Amino acid sequence: MIDALQNSPINPAAAKLISGTGGAASTGQSGFADMLKQSIDQVSRLQQDASAAVEDLATGKNEDVTGVMTAVEKADLAFKTLLAIRAKLMDAYNEVKNMPL
Repeated sequence: MIDALQNSPINPAAAKLISGTGGAASTGQSGFADMLKQSIDQVSRLQQDASAAVEDLATGKNEDVTGVMTAVEKADLAFKTLLAIRAKLMDAYNEVKNMPL
């Protein structure tokens, strides 16, 4: 499973942090907020690339339907993964918030 995370289109730094092979804990260079921002930026870029590919296909600039579908699916998978991470973070926040003092 860790190998799949390291080959993920979302953020290789996140996979390294999860697997313990690098990241903020060992280098001290970036924090969780930076990693999350980079992931969001990367998802945004994937979505913009997919939109541009669809537009190029619609206007006839590109004839590669397979490449366009791959870009769209990659952006969709990245977005769904980001939503799943958000849901887990919200669950963790709610659990911590409801802990007795």
